[in-house]
Amino acid sequence: MDRESWIGLLGSADPADLEAGLEGLEGGEYARITGPETGMLMVQAKADGSGSRFNLGEMTVSKCILEVQGKFMGSGWVMGSDLRHAELAALFDGLLQDPAHHDHLMTTLIPRLEEKERTRRERLLKDVSDTKVEFFTLKRGE
Repeated sequence: MDRESWIGLLGSADPADLEAGLEGLEGGEYARITGPETGMLMVQAKADGSGSRFNLGEMTVSKCILEVQGKFMGSGWVMGSDLRHAELAALFDGLLQDPAHHDHLMTTLIPRLEEKERTRRERLLKDVSDTKVEFFTLKRGE
């Protein structure tokens, strides 16, 4: 798993799962570089996925940048205004860059987060498929 993937996973994870991942973890010292703070981003969209972009609206995001163990820059971005979630995401991003913690977190925390994300997506797909409507046309005889 590359850094971009685990940053996305940490940002969409349940903050309670990240808090649980801290238990028994040593070496989580960090200094705040930025935040945690909340701001707004403009969300853009495309008509039919191929047209020109237009501004859809604003979205609240929280970000945090930490210097973990004086060596690694961890960054966390989450949707919404949960500052603790952004801080935890940044902390784990920094720890995942550290070879001393990387393998441990990749075998304990990350698989749990991936499984929960997979379950959430499957449930969402099922909910969407339950409301699927199929249209068809009847043709009268010639």
